[in-house]
Amino acid sequence: MIGEKQGIFLEEHGYGSKDNDDQDDGDHSNDDEDFESEPWESLSSNSLGFNQASQNIEKDLIMVHLLRLACASKGELVDSLPQITTELCNLGIIPESVRELASKPSSTFNKTFDHVFHQHTVSSRVSQFWKPTSDLGGASASLPSSRYLNDFEELQPLGHGGFGHVVLCKNKLDGRQYAVKKIRLKDKTLPVNDRILREVATLSRLQHQHVVRYYQAWFETGVVGIFGDSTWGSTTAASSTFSYKGASSTFSYKGASTAGVGQENKLESTYLYIQMEFCPRTLRQVFESYNHFDKDLAWHLCRQIVEGLAHIHAQGIIHRDLTPNNIFFDARNDIKIGDFGLAKFLELEQLDHDAALPTDTAGVSMDGTGEVGTYFYTAPEIEQGWPKIDEKADMYSLGIVFFEVWHPFGTAMERHVILSDLKQKGELPPSWVAQFPEQASLLRRLMSPSPSDRPSANDLLKHAFPPRMESELLDNMLRTMQTSEDRSVYDKVVNAIFDEEMLRMKNQHQRAGRLRIARDDTSCIQLEDLDTELRDCVIEIVREVFKQHCAKHLEIIPVRLLDDSPQFNRNTVKLLTHGGDLLELCHELRLPFVRWLIANQKSSFKRYEISSVFRRAIGHSPPNRYLQGDFDIIGGASALTEAEAIKVTMDIVTRFFFPDSCDIHLNHGDLLDAIWSWVGIKPEHRQKVAELLSLMGSLRPQSSERKLKWAVIRRQLLQELNLAEAVVNRLQTVGLRFCGAADQALPRLRGALPADTRIRKALDELSDLFIHLRVWKIENHVYINALMPPTENYHRDLFFQIYLTKENNPGSVNEGALLAVGGRYDYLLHQMWDNEYRASPPGAVGTSLALETIIQYSPGEFRPVRNEAATAVLVCSRGGGGLLVERMELVSELWEENIKAGFVPQPDPSLTEQYEYASEHDIRCLVIITDAGVSRTDVVKVRHIELKKEKEVAREKLVRFLLDAMATLFRNPSVWI
Repeated sequence: MIGEKQGIFLEEHGYGSKDNDDQDDGDHSNDDEDFESEPWESLSSNSLGFNQASQNIEKDLIMVHLLRLACASKGELVDSLPQITTELCNLGIIPESVRELASKPSSTFNKTFDHVFHQHTVSSRVSQFWKPTSDLGGASASLPSSRYLNDFEELQPLGHGGFGHVVLCKNKLDGRQYAVKKIRLKDKTLPVNDRILREVATLSRLQHQHVVRYYQAWFETGVVGIFGDSTWGSTTAASSTFSYKGASSTFSYKGASTAGVGQENKLESTYLYIQMEFCPRTLRQVFESYNHFDKDLAWHLCRQIVEGLAHIHAQGIIHRDLTPNNIFFDARNDIKIGDFGLAKFLELEQLDHDAALPTDTAGVSMDGTGEVGTYFYTAPEIEQGWPKIDEKADMYSLGIVFFEVWHPFGTAMERHVILSDLKQKGELPPSWVAQFPEQASLLRRLMSPSPSDRPSANDLLKHAFPPRMESELLDNMLRTMQTSEDRSVYDKVVNAIFDEEMLRMKNQHQRAGRLRIARDDTSCIQLEDLDTELRDCVIEIVREVFKQHCAKHLEIIPVRLLDDSPQFNRNTVKLLTHGGDLLELCHELRLPFVRWLIANQKSSFKRYEISSVFRRAIGHSPPNRYLQGDFDIIGGASALTEAEAIKVTMDIVTRFFFPDSCDIHLNHGDLLDAIWSWVGIKPEHRQKVAELLSLMGSLRPQSSERKLKWAVIRRQLLQELNLAEAVVNRLQTVGLRFCGAADQALPRLRGALPADTRIRKALDELSDLFIHLRVWKIENHVYINALMPPTENYHRDLFFQIYLTKENNPGSVNEGALLAVGGRYDYLLHQMWDNEYRASPPGAVGTSLALETIIQYSPGEFRPVRNEAATAVLVCSRGGGGLLVERMELVSELWEENIKAGFVPQPDPSLTEQYEYASEHDIRCLVIITDAGVSRTDVVKVRHIELKKEKEVAREKLVRFLLDAMATLFRNPSVWI
């Protein structure tokens, strides 16, 4: 029966029979319609008799079938069959015919195997064995493991370009049509892919009627072979367990490698898939069929484009590629802006471009029609390589689109000539200017060479477009709510917002077209067990160091009722209650502490807090939460308390990173003001110049990277701000000559700047700070960065920033990671201090550690070293002019031994002041040194205030004495004998 079946099958396909051995294969062209390829191309029926051929074919089929079963049972070998058979063939274990058969497409092999062994598949008691394995190594190899091929049915290609292919697909589960973009990436490393997923997840949270929806994104590791990737979606994928949960859908990483695949047969690539809303037409296609101009339609289209752009910009996203090809129409003919944000994080060097496809180079790309694509729409600052680009770059692109809406072109040549004149010369057709003078004026503003002169999207909506009736009604209602003493309108609006039925309908609308699988929804869980363990470890270490420096914990309430008190940051996260009151989530940990400090009239205090701060999120998602650690010292001498704040910070970061990988950048507000004046930067330009200079914040002064960054910053200073070249030269001189290691930069600054009181005071404080840091052996990688702007506007005196350097920061996309910022905030206390208080506000310094960053870059094997001692030590002095250096050295020695210790942050405090300090800070044990007992061979006095005990202890035995005494809380009588 098998022979009969084989004979019929082989005769049908011209592989030999007793009667037609010499039959021409060309007579069977119809067979090509039924089968993807001839399964036995390499077998010559002329050289084999039928029986021998059938026996060999059976053996070869069974051999390949067994190999396929073995590979299918091993997930990591699912794509390795061609390589395995090649190696077995080279070893002489299997014949060449088996190797060739194994390389055939799965569909061809499965059909052939089913024809030959169909009877066994039906009659065998173990029929499962005779069933062909699911696709291995062929064009549809990824069907069992590819999310794309499992979930989507391809309908038709929509286009391709430098960023990849786009295909119209139907989701097999919900039946809806989507556009799926497939992008091949060069970088296969998890940190880079993770970052891209987070970016796409961020874009998915945008929900606006004029913005294309991003539903979900995922990675698949594809293998391209001699039969692979010949059509869309033909790569294979294997799942891994990594996933990132977005607010609206699941974003996952499918990144299992396909080990063992020979490079001669297959080439592994990583693909990013993005599932988007499908829009059937683009604005470019509308322009091509623009046969009747309608003024009302032009305003309508421009308004919808600007409304979508305003929403994107409000979320802090820059489109960067706004062209008619990226502006779509949905099924209702409403405008939808698409492909926003992709150019920001899918940099060209991360893309694995198809050599046959065009790529974006030098700001020019070719669209599907062969015409020049993005060149006309690219803002000058992007072409000129400015290091800092904002949303005004999109407004330039909008200007060109706006002109095309209002000026239909008859031919592609006419479009090219007119847009070239507009781009290169700023010339508009005179007849068009005469017909549309208001539009021409607006267009010139949008295309201004200076980004700051271009209007924003919100400016256009408020002032440039004809008002809509519904907008006027809404504006009138809002004015009534703001001016009327009657709260009834406001209360009705609030009640409508919190109406449960309305909220339910809104949620249903937002979920439309979105798949939510309950078992995959872990949005209520922020961190996995491993992450939580590391986070707890970091928190414990930070808390321990804070306590070593005698700081008290003050817990901040994370939410407060918004009132009329001074606001130093209006960008806080605000919540609306059912009663219509506004609540504010904690934006930083210092302002609440300052309010408490003023209310309690504290003039000397140390506090710490480890808590979360909140930032506005993009789109429809909860606020972002970041763990932060703050340490503050109230009172004391300026440079001395600043030194301790830096010491605390370094004690923490060096528990996780090598000291040589951390850079300390110092500056002074008065020094920065002096630099502005000396260089010639006008007050109105200082904020923008500071923003540009902050791009160098993490780069070491005098480094080659900093010099390279200077080149692009210089270009933007000259072109955007129109600063005089002499001014920029002086600024660059300061940046390259007067910024550097503290011991070298300070003398240079003293010699170059005028010797007025403010400058001399600033340089003296920086010198004192560096001297104090050297006492605590913090002297390497301490830089004076005279052009570094403060991160907080209330840092007007000494301030600092601490960075984890790039070479010790793997996986980062930035030059370095900012670990901590801090400085004096006397200015803030003076601003908030009530005049009714008689006392003057004290000095204050604080540091804020970015614990999320420390957690992100820290190895996970850290564990806190606990100090269970329930007491602290105050190092005091008697005589000797305060013995400041000796006190600092001794307290540092105690900190190194994990002993809680402190000292009065004054150069020469009296013994009474030191006792008062101990009382204010709940310190019961004093270590008193004198000018006669400061060497390690002499003695110091240990005094316990509460127990009224004291003892003279040899200096070299002090640490051991304190540790033994603390073990019994100083209550063992033998300690004092």
